[in-house]
Amino acid sequence: MRRRITIDAGQLEWVWRTAQDLESELSEEAHMPVRLVLTDNRSSIMSVRHDRRQGGAVVRVHRMFLNAEADIVRALANWIRSPRSKTGAGLLNRYIQAHREQIRPKKNVLQRLDTRGACFDLKAIFDDVNRVEFGDAVHAGITWGRMPAARRRRSIRFGSYYPDENLIRIHPLLDQPFVPPYFIRYIVFHEMLHAALGISDSPKGRRRIHTREFLERERQYADYGRAIAWQENPVNLRKLLIVHTPKQKIG
Repeated sequence: MRRRITIDAGQLEWVWRTAQDLESELSEEAHMPVRLVLTDNRSSIMSVRHDRRQGGAVVRVHRMFLNAEADIVRALANWIRSPRSKTGAGLLNRYIQAHREQIRPKKNVLQRLDTRGACFDLKAIFDDVNRVEFGDAVHAGITWGRMPAARRRRSIRFGSYYPDENLIRIHPLLDQPFVPPYFIRYIVFHEMLHAALGISDSPKGRRRIHTREFLERERQYADYGRAIAWQENPVNLRKLLIVHTPKQKIG
């Protein structure tokens, strides 16, 4: 249900609906059950996951869509049914651009993005994963992290997503010839999934990073099984923890 308030006809118009209203409208227009999650993300304005077992879709959209007119809701419903369809894509893009002031501004953090390594080009990997897995919906930065000081270490954090900077950092020790491309691609996918779904708080105020939805999406990734197998092989971990001399970068 939409509530419309018009003040000084033609000058100020406010269309308002609740999340439940929008969820009902999208379910009706998409001809399927829709479970709606409103976000305040900067990096992923819209994302959808279809539940093949139970039917329907889990849809995460920026709260700017609470004020969307009927034609935008119809375009959004069409996108839910067919995320790769170009029908209505221009309309949705124009709506997002017109309401971009509602997106939380980035912190003014200037950082040089270092994407070209000796073995892997993170920008190329990011762009390909974004196209294949997210429909080009993730708008985050990516960079190699700094090489840590030489010391004995027993563990390594392969990648991290920093929501305040909207930035993914990948550990530079992964930029080695023995690391298989499918593994570093999985790590990039994992961090991009954080950017796409955002980091929410539990009812008790605790940060929820690997939510049920996150884990379900991750397990659906094509190379999930062999990437985890490579990660859990102790031989690979020992090789990674050896400090190597940086090699010449690509290009």
